[in-house]
Amino acid sequence: MRMARCRPHAESAFAFAWYITRPMHTEQNAVAARGLLKENVAQRLREEILAARISPGEKIVEGKWAREYGVAQISVREALNILATQGFVTKGHGRSARVLKLERADIIHIYQVRGVLEGLAARLITEDKLPVDDLEAGFNEIQRSVGTGDLRQVIESVQRFHMLMLEKPRNSVLREHGRRLLVPLYAFTLMKALVKRLDVGPWERQLRLHRLIIDVLQQGNPPLAEQMLIHVTNSFLHAALEVWAP
Repeated sequence: MRMARCRPHAESAFAFAWYITRPMHTEQNAVAARGLLKENVAQRLREEILAARISPGEKIVEGKWAREYGVAQISVREALNILATQGFVTKGHGRSARVLKLERADIIHIYQVRGVLEGLAARLITEDKLPVDDLEAGFNEIQRSVGTGDLRQVIESVQRFHMLMLEKPRNSVLREHGRRLLVPLYAFTLMKALVKRLDVGPWERQLRLHRLIIDVLQQGNPPLAEQMLIHVTNSFLHAALEVWAP
């Protein structure tokens, strides 16, 4: 009899718990849906950029694309924030977003500074005698990507390799400045390579240089590693200027 009297209280407690958490679940679902929406809009805008339907330097008008996709303007704004993080879009304070545009001089300057940063990373890696198994794995991933003939996959794997090298010394300043250079650089590389309908050939020819990076790191000579990375990065620059740079 006592159990029979207690059961309604237990059911009431369960119902009350469900009721007070229901708005939380609803809110979580709404947040998840909003996240999926902005990711979807970012993907669609990225494809517009990669297909050159929105040109480098062109302003991206939020209202126009909101109407085009049938979404709220805030969804386009959030999508543009994602694309800015990925390097495809530039956003200044109080200014409209624009598709990334790098001039030839910009590319040269980026590679010059990149050589210094990656050279420093190489010196620190060899000084600290850090293992390079992860770079070996990254190199293998570049090789596999080249084998597939998928240009997007190749460029993404090359970017990951170089970001990994900049992150290995665990120097937050080096990592952050490296990321600010590499992310937009490789976004622009992909944009130009797709527009020019390039195959993976230019990156296949650079495999030997990526192999050389690992080999010199394994020699354990910091000054040599630093100078070799500067030299290799300069070779990457010349290839970029010949193949895809404006």
